[in-house]
Formats: sequence, C-alpha cells, structure tokens
Amino acid sequence: MRAKHIFIRAGELHIGNNETDPYNMTARITLHGEKNAEAMVYENAIEAGNKLIANVGKIYMYGKARTGKLTRLHAEVFMDSTEITVESGLDWVAGDRIALGPTSYAHDRSEDNFVKAYDNETGVVTLETPLKYHHWGKSVSTADEYNGVDMRGEVILLSRNIIIAGEDIESWGGQVVTSDAMEFIDNEITYRYG
Repeated sequence: MRAKHIFIRAGELHIGNNETDPYNMTARITLHGEKNAEAMVYENAIEAGNKLIANVGKIYMYGKARTGKLTRLHAEVFMDSTEITVESGLDWVAGDRIALGPTSYAHDRSEDNFVKAYDNETGVVTLETPLKYHHWGKSVSTADEYNGVDMRGEVILLSRNIIIAGEDIESWGGQVVTSDAMEFIDNEITYRYG
C-alpha cells in the first residue's frame, strides 16, 4: 500500500488474523510526502501532521514470529570489523537488518547493518559493511558482576515481514499517531478510542 496519509476512524486495519494465524508474506505500507507539506487535520480537532497513519479506530498487525529479536554481543568487536558473535540458534538470514546499541559513554555510537551470513551453530554473523564503532561484548552475562546489569552490547533484529516505512525525503520517515477523539454525529457525542 502506498499513501500520503491513512485515517482509521470508525473502522479497523488488519494484517494477519491473530498471534496463532499471522500474516506470513510481506506487507509494506509506504508513506509519501515532504517534511514541510501541509499538515492533515481530521474532524477539526486532530492535527496529525503529514506522511502518516492516524488512528482513532483499531489497528492489528500480526506478522511472522522471529527468534532472537534482541540478543547480546558474545565477544568484543572493534571498528572496521565485518563479523560479530551473538547467540546461536537464531533464525537470522542474509539480508536481515540489525542494529547495535552503543556500549560507551558516547550515546550516539549505535549503528545498523545488514546480515551477509549467519552461522546457526556458532552465532557468528558476517556483516555487509564494516562497523564504524567499537562495541563491547562477553561470552557470558555480566549481571553477577554489576548488580544485575548485563553490560554486553545489545543487538536488535530490525527485519520484519510487516513494514511501515516513509519514503526517504529530507530524512523525514513518517509517523503513526494513535489517539482518542470525540465527534458529534446527528447531535450525539461519539467517542473513538485508538
């Protein structure tokens, strides 16, 4: 689906039936528009911006389950490396997008990359491009050493089979806004709960 805006008012938007009967193919909603385009106003009360999905109804999205949506670095990794080690047994495949969280005082040292290969037995991930930053990891949790806090770098799987994305214009990705609304219909007040 491609749109500048989508308004779910009195209805529902469903992708997949439920958690046990998810949508297994690829669904993509691409939002189009520029950052400074005129803002959309719904029912004279909700100014929701532009390039958006505005919801005062119901949205249900049930996609394919993935293992290892969040894992930890099992070894330290240095700038310019093209391999990281995470836990084994994940369902990661070539083309999956991942993000690595910062592991230093520099909060802006997170980065994303794409999986070139994943060894299911060793947990070694080969990346498409070299890393820009150092990320700290260890083969076992540090929780016992740091009052219950695991200090190892987080690695997050970003790939899903249901995608909501903004057309890349001016680094403006788009919005999903869920809110409540009150409408007057035939002199009656109707409440909508997003």
